[in-house]
Amino acid sequence: MSLSAIVVMIASIIALWGVASWALVYSMRQEERKLRLIKEQGDFEPYSPRAFRDLERWIERHDTSEHAQEMQGVREEQREALHRCRRHFYDWRDDPATT
Repeated sequence: MSLSAIVVMIASIIALWGVASWALVYSMRQEERKLRLIKEQGDFEPYSPRAFRDLERWIERHDTSEHAQEMQGVREEQREALHRCRRHFYDWRDDPATT
């Protein structure tokens, strides 16, 4: 095996482990943040702003669906969580859903 092939293999292994390690650390920090919120206030909002917007759009488009009432309940649960929890996991500063 040539020296360049060995160098490429080693660089690939280092890059793979580097990205995997970073992703693991990032995920663990996010989970620690969620746990801290649960310990401090007992809850946090279940959906991100993007997921909440998607839910709102789905309800608007499928208001006669058999699942519409269930989805409206999910939407209300999210709104209650946003008002009940003083600290949020997701960034809601620029989102109209918090009003």
